[in-house]
Amino acid sequence: FAIMCGYMSQFESVQNKIRNGYLFKEHLDKAIELKPQDPLLYYLNGRWCYSVAQLSWIEKKVAAALFETPPTSTVEEALQNFLKAEEMRPGYSKCNYVYLAKCYKDLGQKNNALKYCDSALSILSVTNEDKEAQKDLEALLLTLKL
Repeated sequence: FAIMCGYMSQFESVQNKIRNGYLFKEHLDKAIELKPQDPLLYYLNGRWCYSVAQLSWIEKKVAAALFETPPTSTVEEALQNFLKAEEMRPGYSKCNYVYLAKCYKDLGQKNNALKYCDSALSILSVTNEDKEAQKDLEALLLTLKL
């Protein structure tokens, strides 16, 4: 259910995106409680944390106006989730490596970011998600090599 909430939010208004974000997180937390050894759940939790950490000031204000408490998270929390997925299943996914690199870049740790970019480059792009991750990876590498 959490995955469907996340998918549907791509096509929703800002208000419904925020509402679905709460629903996504609620169901994701329950899924982690029921199946704590699934790296996908930590990857998804990392994605949620990263997305929330990247919200603009205006998006946070909209969330606060629509709901009593806007969602909060940090890049550090996102990083811990991505690292947990990697720890549980090394080489888990190209996308996880890209998000690890993004987190490290945001935290000012360029060497770690480049390390995970290299790891992502070593995985072939098979799925559509991998192909999107490859595009993100190429853009990220350009910013890191400046």
